[in-house]
Amino acid sequence: MTKTRVLALLASAALILTVFVVLPGVGADEKTNSSKDALYRPLGLFTEVLSLVRSNYVEPVELKPLLSGAFAGLTDAMDPFAEYIPPDRVANFNALRAAEEKGDVLDIGIVLARRFSYPVVVAATSGSPAAASGVKSDDIIEEIDGQPARSMAIWEVESKLAGKAGGRVRLTVVREGKPRRRTIDIVRSSWVPSAPFAVRAEGETIITISAFVPGTAAELKKILAPLDRTRPLLLDVRNNGIGSYDEAARCAALFVPAGPLGELRGRRIAAKSFRAEPGERVHEGHLVVLVDSGTAGPAEFFAAAVREASGARQTAIASKEAEEDSSETGEEEEVPPTPSATPVRLVGEPTGGMGFMQRVIPLASGGSLKLSVGKFYGPAGRALSPKGLNPDDRVYQLPPEETPGRPETDPFLKRGLKVLAELHGPLAA
Repeated sequence: MTKTRVLALLASAALILTVFVVLPGVGADEKTNSSKDALYRPLGLFTEVLSLVRSNYVEPVELKPLLSGAFAGLTDAMDPFAEYIPPDRVANFNALRAAEEKGDVLDIGIVLARRFSYPVVVAATSGSPAAASGVKSDDIIEEIDGQPARSMAIWEVESKLAGKAGGRVRLTVVREGKPRRRTIDIVRSSWVPSAPFAVRAEGETIITISAFVPGTAAELKKILAPLDRTRPLLLDVRNNGIGSYDEAARCAALFVPAGPLGELRGRRIAAKSFRAEPGERVHEGHLVVLVDSGTAGPAEFFAAAVREASGARQTAIASKEAEEDSSETGEEEEVPPTPSATPVRLVGEPTGGMGFMQRVIPLASGGSLKLSVGKFYGPAGRALSPKGLNPDDRVYQLPPEETPGRPETDPFLKRGLKVLAELHGPLAA
């Protein structure tokens, strides 16, 4: 670790300690302390540490990298998707955004987060070059074209992955299982997410939804039209991390009674509600929804909506009680509805926790802040970020060991079909 990196981490730790540990305590003392500057006095801790580092470190240090590291550390403490863009990188950041909007560069189809200072794949969208090349959820990106990816901002990683059609990018990823480290070559190309499709397995209908892009609801409605509207279905939204929340709401409305589906709320944004309207529902049977760590964003909203809308009252009561019980610890716990409360069951593993809206806010310094300004909530009133959804039936699997000629098993699908068989029968009242 370089000297500059060490010093930046020290400054970052001091700022985080001040903002998230000291300031809240001081805010509580404001009730009895009327001094105007009482809230800002703890910032002296950060100033003191910064001053000590600059005056006592074994070698002279520059202020700029220390402050940049501190600001980056502050965003890291908020969530894995918030980012600070320093002034000298803003031009590159804006150039990437402009090129993406114009379609001048192609992305390879992965959703990213940051974990332990490394970029990690949340989802590789079906139909994308990344998915076709073998990139998987939870892959940790160690190198991009031979360059270490540690400490890269998400937007910097996206910039290196994007490019012209026909270009190549080489990833070194770390993955559970054997081999642990592997090299993946990806050729950039134009692509669209795979459309929803249905297959039959063990006498049951399985519908896979890879993304909630515009038109997904219409395609899904076509698939559902010839089916028995009362027969149980298995919906697979694993590795689904892109799309729009409006489209996810339209899809959810096909499976639930008329009523609220969720909402978007934030301190500085206009609230938005999502509803299922009368006449939109085309399926009334039991549902099993397969989810995993790659189920993120709109897919989480969809999963929460179809599970909670049918048993929203019971779920809301349980969530409210859990919220009251957890108020003493400051932790928000999700209480999944009981099987009798809803005809919908989530099967798999906890979802990605990406139910938020972000904005890029210009700073007076010339830099920018990419910040989460709104959160999406399910019908039961629980935020979908940062913890995501817990499944009703958790699936655990051992890290896969790739063996040539040996067929891969799908424990999620196996468990989902088993739960679906158990749900056959009349709907819960």
